[in-house]
Amino acid sequence: MRDLEDRSEKLGISKDLLMDNAGFSVADAVAKFVGPLTGLKIVSLIGSGNNGSDGLIASGHLAKWGASVTVITVKRRPDPDARLQEAIDRGISLVDLSDTKGKISFSSVESLLRNAHVILDGILGIGTDLPVRDPLKTFLYDFQSINSEKAQIFAIDVPTGVNSDTSEVGLYSIRPDVTFALGFLKPCHVFQPASEFCGDISVLEIGLPKELQNEREVSLLFDGDIAAKLPGRDISAHKGTFGKGMIVGGSDKYIGAPILAASAALKAGLGLITIATYDSLVNTMAGMLTEATFLRLKEGIPNTNFISNMARQIYDELEEYKVLLIGCGLGTSRTSSKILENLILSDLKLPQLVLDADGLNILSKVSNWWENIPANSILTPHPREMSRLSRLSVEEIQSDRVNVAKKFAKEWGVILVLKGANTVIADPNGFVIISPYANPILSSAGTGDVLAGLITGFLGQSCSPVEAACLGVYIHGKAAETISSRIGSSGLLAGDLIEELPYIIKNLRDQS
Repeated sequence: MRDLEDRSEKLGISKDLLMDNAGFSVADAVAKFVGPLTGLKIVSLIGSGNNGSDGLIASGHLAKWGASVTVITVKRRPDPDARLQEAIDRGISLVDLSDTKGKISFSSVESLLRNAHVILDGILGIGTDLPVRDPLKTFLYDFQSINSEKAQIFAIDVPTGVNSDTSEVGLYSIRPDVTFALGFLKPCHVFQPASEFCGDISVLEIGLPKELQNEREVSLLFDGDIAAKLPGRDISAHKGTFGKGMIVGGSDKYIGAPILAASAALKAGLGLITIATYDSLVNTMAGMLTEATFLRLKEGIPNTNFISNMARQIYDELEEYKVLLIGCGLGTSRTSSKILENLILSDLKLPQLVLDADGLNILSKVSNWWENIPANSILTPHPREMSRLSRLSVEEIQSDRVNVAKKFAKEWGVILVLKGANTVIADPNGFVIISPYANPILSSAGTGDVLAGLITGFLGQSCSPVEAACLGVYIHGKAAETISSRIGSSGLLAGDLIEELPYIIKNLRDQS
């Protein structure tokens, strides 16, 4: 946000103007939420930084529009303070608690807070490090005792006690009914646990230049943007127009995984899908998906060159294929590992590569694997697979998903799809895109194979790797949400998800 403000200033829109816009937008949003302001008692909790200044501007407008507004400053403001003076001139009352040494007197303002109709939280904003320390910590502890009273609580940009980047929620914090995200959503607005803590989230326009709207390093997927990325469907097209993809996967234990991925790729609009799998599995798989074609990998006697022959079989077929997905149900046997290594950890020229599931698990056992895979490959790990690849703990990954994804996408030169609630997509250039969907209904075997297949299907239709990842992640999440609205948070089979995909895609096309 600070970078965007700096760049906005260079384009002729000053930080002061952005702050004025933010304060006005907050005041306007509060007024729309609560209705007539005359006689309404509003208490604004104000800190020392820009978040507090936004709160002061909003408080001044609300007072001018008829509300009875009391501003409580709980951290020392700059001296002189033009923003505070403006609010006073517009009719606010002031209670300054910032001069108390080592303690903020909650008792002196408890009655004001208990009798308020609205409490506006403008204490701490983006960039706050946790934990919150005294004297503010004690004030927040006391405040929590009235948090369930009659006042409606609104937070400016980030609730006090929440880390905007990591989505951590501190023990001492203000839980709002509504959080006003200024300009755009921050990680805390979409990632747990903070996203739930933030209450309802409303994004407010603050006047950032249009040319900067698409230059944020972190953005959120939404319908309109996704609809524009869908590949076209010319009326005179044929199956060759929409690309060919190959899936290398399947083993005795996981026969269905490549079938799920192949089905999803076809539902995404891919023209043709081939499953390369062990000869002994082909007849069973063919009965599960009659629309797929198959490459029978001839098995042989261990300790012979049959493994390299299987890799050569696959490679010899790839010339007309646009995308290769490796890993769905592949297993981690010696044979599977050697097939993968002979294919991708080599100098062979491959089509666009997607690595999922056991493909990632095999890769994680190879030193410096990222130095040998094709640039801009797409990796789709869940947190435990990411842990194996990165050598970080699952806890470290989950506590800072955006920055972890950004770091390793750049280090490995890949498009990283870090699965889970609010899936994160990161590219090697440092850009991060977040899914708006977090749904426990997806906690079901095979849904990850569906996602890998969707991404593969869009890659085969000549979408860019980032576009394909965004399309796959969004449509996957949207389909789950749609089904969840009918059946609740459990009971989804991966096959149900596949059947929903064309309807989601149609609805998106209808919007474009």
